[in-house]
Amino acid sequence: MAAAIDVFLDRGVTRATLEQIASAAGVTRGAIYWHFHNKQEIFTALERRANVPNEELGERLKARLAAYPDLDPLAELAGAIGDGLRSFEIHLERPRILTILWLRCEYADDMQPVIARQRDADMALQRIFESVIGQAAARGLLAPALSPELAARALLLLCNGSILDWLRAPEESDLTASTMPVVTGFLDAISASKRPRRP
Repeated sequence: MAAAIDVFLDRGVTRATLEQIASAAGVTRGAIYWHFHNKQEIFTALERRANVPNEELGERLKARLAAYPDLDPLAELAGAIGDGLRSFEIHLERPRILTILWLRCEYADDMQPVIARQRDADMALQRIFESVIGQAAARGLLAPALSPELAARALLLLCNGSILDWLRAPEESDLTASTMPVVTGFLDAISASKRPRRP
């Protein structure tokens, strides 16, 4: 998989070939075919790797809020997003994969299923956000003018946009340091006035 990531980053998905991936991995093309039938299967496996951390983040967050119901859901959501961003910066494979998905891929006809899967992954993350924001709303901690669905959509776009912006020039800024003030500012802005503010 590391060889495929290198080739996709260097050549883009459309121009990369199985022969180039095999050469970069130091194996025969037949060895690649033993595991993957075509380039799209490699791409799909990489895509899955990129989405697993969001699923794990959601499970941990839900479990924590279920175990400790007195916790502030919005503060916990901010903490989980911060943990996710820090992990993203530490484990370099995921940003490399997302660079391929978001910046090195031409989504022509044969890649349309990828767009649908990415949309599904985004919707799954949005549902996690909506569930947590919904818990805050049920406790009177969300500004009444905003629905949990709308707030979750805005938060998803804020996070994805911040990551995409960082991927374009990761050496220019620290992802967590540049994104978390925006995330916490947004969560404070959607909070009901009675919710205690973070210092």
